Amino acid sequence: MTEGNVIVCGIDLGPSSEEVIAYAALFASSSGVPVRLLYVIDYLLTPPSYLAAYIDEEKKKEEAEMVRWKERLVESGINAESRIMMGRLHESFSSVLSEAPVELLVIGYKSHLFRPSSSERLIMSQRVPMLVVRPKSGDAPKIGAVKIRRIVCPVDFSENSRKAASMAQQYSATFSAELDLVHVIPSHLIKKKWMVWSDMDASDRDRFDELMVSEAAATMSSFCRGLGIEKTGEITHGNPGEAIPALSAARDTDLIVIGARGLSYLQSMLIGSTTEQVLKSSVCPVLIVH
Repeated sequence: MTEGNVIVCGIDLGPSSEEVIAYAALFASSSGVPVRLLYVIDYLLTPPSYLAAYIDEEKKKEEAEMVRWKERLVESGINAESRIMMGRLHESFSSVLSEAPVELLVIGYKSHLFRPSSSERLIMSQRVPMLVVRPKSGDAPKIGAVKIRRIVCPVDFSENSRKAASMAQQYSATFSAELDLVHVIPSHLIKKKWMVWSDMDASDRDRFDELMVSEAAATMSSFCRGLGIEKTGEITHGNPGEAIPALSAARDTDLIVIGARGLSYLQSMLIGSTTEQVLKSSVCPVLIVH
């Protein structure tokens, strides 16, 4: 923790706000940094003047709701403040994030079919460590009730994934959580690109797979040693964007830590697109490291 750091928690005062705030509270209590609650009234168009009175009344209700959430955090022993801003979402968040060193930006996640959602626009535009919380069905976790017992960190051995693994290691120690480093070999892409793959006999295909795993395992071993991680990471095959959420769900993972963008396989497999797939499929929060 650096002196003066803050955790910014962006909420929309909707049903998922409780869960998002609960995760912000967990990370704040573990690091001792304050939480800055932020709600942005993002109008697509400038409202006409005759609506000013209604807007002011609505804003007063929202300010009261923000104060209520701030007081809930304070009651839990967390230094907190709340703020409502009116304006464009991106500019408002950028302004708040520039005011102090940001340890973490915590937001909820929604996805639209034909256009980027507000959360997706923030994910694409902000370059700070970002905890993205997908709302769960059923009762949302309350402040003080969230636990992190297992962390999965996918790595592709790039510098960004090294940063992600280092952060995952730190949070593993902070929360006394199990840490699983995983490298997914996207061999399905390589096989799809190689026209001769269908003509190869079974023994050659097996040798190819064995070689890919052997090389990845050696790189993973070196990667872990470089970070001072004693536990050797896991190697598997598949589509990373599908394999990572599936593996995380099978292990009842509480947090995925992933680099925003990494290396590519055959100039086609970017972890940027993998991160997007993981966000849309994961059943647990995803911490994106730039």
